[in-house]
Amino acid sequence: MTDIGQVQDSKPKPSVGRFVGIVAVFVALGPPVGALAVTLLLAGLGLGSGLAADGWLDQGRFAVGVMLLGIVFGLPISYIVGTAPAALVGLAIASWDARTGNISLYVALGAALVLGVLAALRSAGLVSASEGERAAQIAILLSHMAAAGLCWLLARAIFGRPAVSNTSEMGKNQ
Repeated sequence: MTDIGQVQDSKPKPSVGRFVGIVAVFVALGPPVGALAVTLLLAGLGLGSGLAADGWLDQGRFAVGVMLLGIVFGLPISYIVGTAPAALVGLAIASWDARTGNISLYVALGAALVLGVLAALRSAGLVSASEGERAAQIAILLSHMAAAGLCWLLARAIFGRPAVSNTSEMGKNQ
């Protein structure tokens, strides 16, 4: 028969499969979500800047064309460019989950923010950037944040919290 001390010490240990699965969600879905975010943002900027000059119909067709080209060419490139940052964010989340049992939004967004700022700094100097470079830097930063947020949501839905038995709560208040 087990006593209360043994039951309390039998806290569920994080599994390797859960760790790898969380990282896999970020690696598999992070780059295309980031590419889609960049494509939508840049198409929206192009649409907004040209609406005064041309009609809505012409600009709408232009925006749809830009989005389709961005998706067709951007998705394969997104895995080349975005696999390493997505893996780093996934590793941060999986490590936090292994330590605390919680898939944290704050860790996901914090890691994505750091990597997004580093990527934006790498693309051009933040201080001396022209208007077009600044828009690209903002798109890079927002793509990191959007990908981390959506991947966090999916990882949380897929993996949730590890199951904890009710017996482990016995004896805490005694």
